[in-house]
Amino acid sequence: MFQINWKNLNFSAATFGAAMLALYLSMCIDLQQPYWAMMTVYIVSQPLAAAVRSKALQRLLGTLLGACAAVVMVQNLVNTPVLLSLAMAFWVGGCLAISLLDRSPRSYIMMLAGYTAAIIGFSSVNQPGEIFTLAVARSEEIVLGIICATVVHSLWFPRPVSEALRTRIRNWLGEADRWALDILHSDNPAALVKDRARLAAAASEIHIMATHLPFDTSHLRETTAVVHALHDRILMLIPILSSMSDRLAAMRSERSSLDAQSLDAITMVSEWINAKNSTGTSSLLIEKLDSMSAATSRSDWYSLNQLGLFARLQDLVKALDEGHALLVHLNDAQSSLPPALSEIVVKADERPMHSDPGLALLSGAAATISILITCAVWIDFGWTEGGASAMLAAILSCLFAAMDDPTPAMKTFGISLLIAVPLAAIYLFIILPAIDSFPMLVIALAPTMLTVGVVMLNPHRALLSLVTLLNFCNAMAIQERMSTDFARFLNLNLSMFFGVFTAIFITRTLRSMSTDASARRLLHHTWKSLAQLAHGNSEEEPAAFASHMVDRLGLLVPRLSASKDEALSGIDALNELRVGMDLVALQNIRGQLPTPEKALVDQLLQAIGKHYAARTAGAAADDGQLLPTLDRALHTLSSSLPASGVRALTALVGLRRNLFPQARFVSRLAGGIAR
Repeated sequence: MFQINWKNLNFSAATFGAAMLALYLSMCIDLQQPYWAMMTVYIVSQPLAAAVRSKALQRLLGTLLGACAAVVMVQNLVNTPVLLSLAMAFWVGGCLAISLLDRSPRSYIMMLAGYTAAIIGFSSVNQPGEIFTLAVARSEEIVLGIICATVVHSLWFPRPVSEALRTRIRNWLGEADRWALDILHSDNPAALVKDRARLAAAASEIHIMATHLPFDTSHLRETTAVVHALHDRILMLIPILSSMSDRLAAMRSERSSLDAQSLDAITMVSEWINAKNSTGTSSLLIEKLDSMSAATSRSDWYSLNQLGLFARLQDLVKALDEGHALLVHLNDAQSSLPPALSEIVVKADERPMHSDPGLALLSGAAATISILITCAVWIDFGWTEGGASAMLAAILSCLFAAMDDPTPAMKTFGISLLIAVPLAAIYLFIILPAIDSFPMLVIALAPTMLTVGVVMLNPHRALLSLVTLLNFCNAMAIQERMSTDFARFLNLNLSMFFGVFTAIFITRTLRSMSTDASARRLLHHTWKSLAQLAHGNSEEEPAAFASHMVDRLGLLVPRLSASKDEALSGIDALNELRVGMDLVALQNIRGQLPTPEKALVDQLLQAIGKHYAARTAGAAADDGQLLPTLDRALHTLSSSLPASGVRALTALVGLRRNLFPQARFVSRLAGGIAR
């Protein structure tokens, strides 16, 4: 349940104050449409001060780019309405498609450049000679709103992103510690995997928050590389913990109880996690685990999984130790990092996230068609205020394009119009004519705007409250010399409803997809990535691959949980992540293997690539040779590889567990002892 607290009230008060400041200054310098500055304040305002500055810069760049595009298109094509409509529609669609390829906050620049051009261009076709003046005026109003929002949120009880980011990372590492302990001490660790897969979503959230860090005012902005290095550890912990859980499940399925050596290793690691020991202690622990691994037999399936367990325990200790050391450095920049970690930080960079080029093009096409339809009606019927429908079709098509099904959000926008327009009419035709000073205007607006501003922080009502407020401001069109032409007011808002209807109809027809369809699309992208990785001969950094996979996992898990399709609900999304990390390990080590073993691994990788290529194409995978090839590689490497090749062997064990969890493994011992 949403509760009103100090943070909500503070945010609403600061945003309202910034909006009134922007409106007052716009009127003082006689800008054409001062309400644009007020609306901009609400658009860029965020609870975190750094996010406001980040979004402000992006909106500034997007506005200037869109304004320039509008000037060029209108000046050259105003005498050919059809060509102007085509140019504007393709500009909006193209900018939207480009923005969707980058899911970071930077994508806002291109998206805004698209619909800003539509706003400026379509509103000036009746005065083409004034297009440059109008573009400059819109830019001035928006820039003023950006400046006011940035200044107020930076000075009025600002909430630094560093505080939220540190808290999020600390909580995440604490969850990882608890997950590790649960896995080590649970009788059925495999049952914990799906419940903890939600940590992948948190990893993506940390990535998004980190993009605002350069705009923060705290010292943490100087340690952006440290945050990226820490994010890498977070990315790697998810497949490490998941794989460790799987190795333990395999060992427990072989024997009623674990062997003494494995129990000793689990106890040592558990005690180390509980004690939060130092880096020096972690080095000793890794050495002990390495010694245990070297002494492990490779004679049967249990011992091969035990070998994998020791390897994952070493990875776990290393990743947790580095993660906590980096967090300590974030909390105290004066603390020194170990030399090895310092080198990692220097090389750390922002990791890529999942993108879907096909869906981006489809979204761009939906925006283009929606704009063309509204323009056709506008031109053919000579609708004086028809440009508003084209503008709104462009805005709606862009704002909600990242959703699986944008139509519910678009309907919410339409509902907000039904709320905002009558409310604006009451203000415009009853309340505002009786007001003769700016202080009285502020007092009149305060109850409505402060109340809606508080609700904006409610996750379940944020969209409705924000668009209601924006539509309220837009419908009133507050300026120094008010217009109270009811016929024009009604005509303009009817045009906006037509834009909403068109955007909903085209998006539902061309672009919307169900949760199940979205989950299948993400799975196909995952299988395609695995097929490409298996077929490739180039080495790939584990953290870079994990970034794509973990981000995709964060998108996939909630969709699988919400799915009612039995074929989807039974899928373990972490399984594909574990396969991917094992493939990365094999690709990176294959060049170091002796020629016969390398040839066998290459044959296996090609077979795995064919397996996932078939799944991507929706065909039944022919795995008749995959399992024998995998077992042959396991037999060969387990008997011929030295201790230095244990990573290749553990990767093969992981692939067999994930690809063929139910198939029996027969070792090549005298007498043919099974598994």
